[in-house]
Amino acid sequence: MKNLIQLQKRIAPEIIDITEKRYSILRTLEFNQPIGRRALAILLNKSERWVRSELDVLKEQGLIDIQTSGMTVTEDGRDIIHQFRSFIAELRGITSLAQEIKEALKVRDVLIVPGDTEKDRETLKDIAKIAFEYIEQQIKDSNIIAVSGGYSVLAVAENSLKLKAKDVTVVPARGGIRADLERQANIVAAKLANNIGASYHLLHLPDNISEDMLNSMISDPDISTVIEYIRHANIFLFGLSSLESISQKRNFTMDEMEMLKSLKVKAEAFGCYFDENGNIVHKTGSIGIRPEDLKNIEIAMSIGGGASKAEPIILVNKGRSNSVIVTDEAAAHEILNILKGGNL
Repeated sequence: MKNLIQLQKRIAPEIIDITEKRYSILRTLEFNQPIGRRALAILLNKSERWVRSELDVLKEQGLIDIQTSGMTVTEDGRDIIHQFRSFIAELRGITSLAQEIKEALKVRDVLIVPGDTEKDRETLKDIAKIAFEYIEQQIKDSNIIAVSGGYSVLAVAENSLKLKAKDVTVVPARGGIRADLERQANIVAAKLANNIGASYHLLHLPDNISEDMLNSMISDPDISTVIEYIRHANIFLFGLSSLESISQKRNFTMDEMEMLKSLKVKAEAFGCYFDENGNIVHKTGSIGIRPEDLKNIEIAMSIGGGASKAEPIILVNKGRSNSVIVTDEAAAHEILNILKGGNL
């Protein structure tokens, strides 16, 4: 494919440009369907006249359907979107970029989608879709999936479909945190389980419960069952953040921020705080996934995009042979910039 793309660039570069534009239209339409022509033009930041001419071509090819309620992508259109994702990745050099990052960080896999989540929120849906497709290929009967909270993992749950694997169980990887209810781990776990056709168990405990209180409650069969599932998870899905980002989400006090800064914290994931060398220097809460559990998990998948996630992705995943990184083009380029700069 790489040679073919290079030939196309030389002999008919306009084909590449047209292909990217029409792929972008189909992708935007898929995420917002049903949608009217004017609304689509606004999302694409293009004139309505230009959009109309492109839609006529896509309609003629049977890739979209136009009804009074709005436009939708047909089954053939969805197939085109799926097949062209790898083409666009090759076109932009993303395939080789993923391999370079995989080798540099010594992780299991790196999956990169075109775009920048921080500039185009639809890119997060692409990340979610490719993350689910990977899980779909790797999951086995009777596997356990543990999930953290957060918008990135919630996006995976929302973009998941029924799995062929049977007897799958989903559990939250942590108790509740100081966050919006919709993106807490319990909610994400229930949504994912419902969409993939799995069973689920919830953890009705605050994340920051004391050790003494935990010990007194651990005998509760519902709580102990969930904790046992978490300890034996096969797949773990989690988001990650920089210290600046997580401090805004959690509304840390001045004392908490000073403590984290004194530890030289640079990133956070699943309640663990990582310093500039990738070492876990602090952990909040005593419920859920523990640092020592990570090595026993088959697939530990971090999900998130945008250049601001580059440093956390490196610090949380570097050297972990079971790590799968799912991110976007913007974060991937920044990861390489950091690694080549020798700052980490």
